[in-house]
Amino acid sequence: MSGERRIQPGPHVAICVATYLRPLGLRALIESLNAQTISDEQVQVTLVIADNAPDATAQATLGDIQSLSNWPVIYVTEPTRGIVAARNRTLSEVPQDADFVAFLDDDEEVSQIWLAEMLKTMRLPDTVAVQGPVEPRYRQAPPDWVDALNLFRMGPYDQGAELVSAATNNSMVRSAVIRDRGLRFDPRFNITGGEDEEFFTRLRDGGGTIRAAADALVWDDVPENRTTIRWLGRRWFRKGNTLSRIALIRRKAVGMRVVKSLGALGWGCAMCLCLGFGSQARWYRGLLEIFRGAGMMAGLLRFEFSEYSNSAVKVDRVGGR
Repeated sequence: MSGERRIQPGPHVAICVATYLRPLGLRALIESLNAQTISDEQVQVTLVIADNAPDATAQATLGDIQSLSNWPVIYVTEPTRGIVAARNRTLSEVPQDADFVAFLDDDEEVSQIWLAEMLKTMRLPDTVAVQGPVEPRYRQAPPDWVDALNLFRMGPYDQGAELVSAATNNSMVRSAVIRDRGLRFDPRFNITGGEDEEFFTRLRDGGGTIRAAADALVWDDVPENRTTIRWLGRRWFRKGNTLSRIALIRRKAVGMRVVKSLGALGWGCAMCLCLGFGSQARWYRGLLEIFRGAGMMAGLLRFEFSEYSNSAVKVDRVGGR
């Protein structure tokens, strides 16, 4: 035995995906995961997919999901509608021996080095979670002001930089942290969205560092209906709404949130009325700040904006992608 080298098993990564009426998007995501370039490390991967459309499942369109993947797949349907119900179902299905839990969306594709870069960043000291950059892939060229304002981008980041939060569109968490702290997504955000902001706020408050995986790139499919001021206004209103709701739930920094909501409203009005002349991008940015400030104020008044209601999501999923 003295001359033999014992091969240590590599890390086990559970990649969690909540899907709803996006079968073509789910297939594209799985195909991009099949193309991962991984070092000689013996990485184990399990795809954990919770389908939140039991009456029109991805499997009914695509056939056996396992046959599409090079990795083992756990595919389940979650009958309770809502983004939190679906995300929590994926967490309940994660194998017990998983070392890391990653989150991706069903309208994304990952770069070939995505997994390797996420794991590399997880090895940095005191790291409990990592976030990678997201770049848009527009189905058709967006208005100039949308691209100028980087409204669909996350990043770029400096490798290993400390972040205040992360999002479920490109992140990874130590599974031991999820298990030990009993972390789940808060059901109060089930049809409103913002559940990942609240989840990672609690994770950060529990200790440890969230870091940036600068080269773990993901591309986000952006249909034309999302590059309108109507859709973006709703999204920015919801983002502001989420921040206030989190402050009220935590009973922390509520006064500061009042100040920030008034600041966003004031700054937005100033940009629209004064600074926006001659710049379409600045004018629209001012308008979005007004939506965000209004969302914060509405949240402080305990109004909950349901971005993921049944009717809203079905309209957003036209085309199945």
